[in-house]
Amino acid sequence: MDSNLNIIELLAGIGIFLFGMYQLEESLKQLSGGTFRKLIRKFTENWFRSVLSGTLATAVLQSSSAVSLMVLAFAGAGILGMENAIGVILGSNLGTTLTSWIVATIGFKLKIELLALPFIGLGGLGLIFFGKSGRATNISKFMVSFGFLFMGLDYMKTSIEGLAQHYDLSTLSSYPGAVYILFGLVLTMLMQSSSATMAVILSSLHSGVITFSLAAYMVIGTNIGTTITIIIGSLGSQTIKKQVAFSHFLFNVITALLAITLFPLLIYLIQKVVHLENDPVTGIALFHTLFNLIGVVFFLPLIGFFTRFIIRVIREKKTTLTKCLHTLKPDVPEAGIAALKIEIRHLVVEVIRYHLRLLKLTRREPFQSFLKKEDSTRPDVPLDELYQMIKTLEAEIYTFASGLQMHELHDAEARELNKLLHATRNAVASAKIVKDIQHNLQEAENSGNEEAQKLYQFFKDKWATTHEAFINLLVGKDSGTNIGVIHTLTGKNKEEDIAFTQLLTAAIASEKLSTTDIPTQIAINRAFNISVRQMIHALRDLLFTEPEAEIVEKLSETTR
Repeated sequence: MDSNLNIIELLAGIGIFLFGMYQLEESLKQLSGGTFRKLIRKFTENWFRSVLSGTLATAVLQSSSAVSLMVLAFAGAGILGMENAIGVILGSNLGTTLTSWIVATIGFKLKIELLALPFIGLGGLGLIFFGKSGRATNISKFMVSFGFLFMGLDYMKTSIEGLAQHYDLSTLSSYPGAVYILFGLVLTMLMQSSSATMAVILSSLHSGVITFSLAAYMVIGTNIGTTITIIIGSLGSQTIKKQVAFSHFLFNVITALLAITLFPLLIYLIQKVVHLENDPVTGIALFHTLFNLIGVVFFLPLIGFFTRFIIRVIREKKTTLTKCLHTLKPDVPEAGIAALKIEIRHLVVEVIRYHLRLLKLTRREPFQSFLKKEDSTRPDVPLDELYQMIKTLEAEIYTFASGLQMHELHDAEARELNKLLHATRNAVASAKIVKDIQHNLQEAENSGNEEAQKLYQFFKDKWATTHEAFINLLVGKDSGTNIGVIHTLTGKNKEEDIAFTQLLTAAIASEKLSTTDIPTQIAINRAFNISVRQMIHALRDLLFTEPEAEIVEKLSETTR
């Protein structure tokens, strides 16, 4: 009966520890205000900074899984390249060892009740009295979760001590180290938390259930098991996310092999050189850090080679219309908004392709080179199908954006998201306006009237000039120059509308234009002007920051 109670107490301890770990991670995410997502996004210009960012973010957030999933999101959004993503993964493995140190130095050195209960009590009171304050609530959640962490550890420690009294556990030492590596791996897979597995291992070691060497073997298995979360997160997703997940798995497996190879040396170093034979719990924390550090040092010079190898093993298979939204989960706002920008640019390119194909301008330069470089859709797709692709892409963008809106967004993120949706709507509207006059374009092209042909050619030429400017905006990097281009386009659109009206009026006055051609030419010109304005608005909202967009808006008012 007592042994049954010990098992229940162990399960309760694991559950409380996992709950505390989850709440700790969530409260830290909220308190950070996106700081660590921004850290990973911005400070990954080279491998050293990538590793440092991964280490720092994981050490503070106390979750290598959370950081790894962020990396997947940013890689899927096109923000992080493979080399930088691998660097962050390397760093996260090193940062996660801080949990071992916290548990080893605090959890087994202090009387846990003195640490856990005050945190739970103060945090609980804070949740009641400061429930309406976001920051105070998250601080209170942090305190409660920190207390639960050590309460769960206490339950694990005492239950394992009780189990050791009921069973002869000395027979466990007869199994080879590989069994313990496998046990650590499976336990981490089941609990989905290397931190919880480490707590079980340290509790077992502290209670004398396992020896130092066997605990070390289990820690090696834990390191491999922690890759399962990121592998699950990459299933059915983009190729780059699969590549990052596989690199994480391969890195941890090779690091484990290095740890096994150097196992006698590491054990000797910890027990005889550092003299931690009488403090095995701290010794395991040191072992955990040492062999992960060895893995990082081993891999750093090989990141380039390692990246190329991963890309060769897991090749890109492009089967979807979207560039980066397919299967990308909208759970990281920064990554999601960045992915939307890439996708909406893709949408704008498709709209430009549609416009150019309607006017049969795709063989002209620079359009042919631009479309070939973009390679966004097959050139032989029928026009109606291309338009349906644009509408499908619009639907996917809005669906993804609605997923982002389900999460808590900062004011700046919400405004940026709204601006991007305006860009999407205007770009698709630009395509629809021209689609609706497709029959007018065919009538103008097939007209036997010489004056109608001249007006149609004038229309095609100004259409080509305007779209060349659109392309320059898309490929341009200088926002200051682009503001000038947008302003010029707005004014030019108005001037060309006046010029076309004058040509049309002169043709009508000279009776060179038939009465059947007049409505067609008017419809084409009106649609052209509205379509251009819609595309200008789309490019403004896509390419410019809020202050820049306001400047463009004010400048456009002066041309009205």
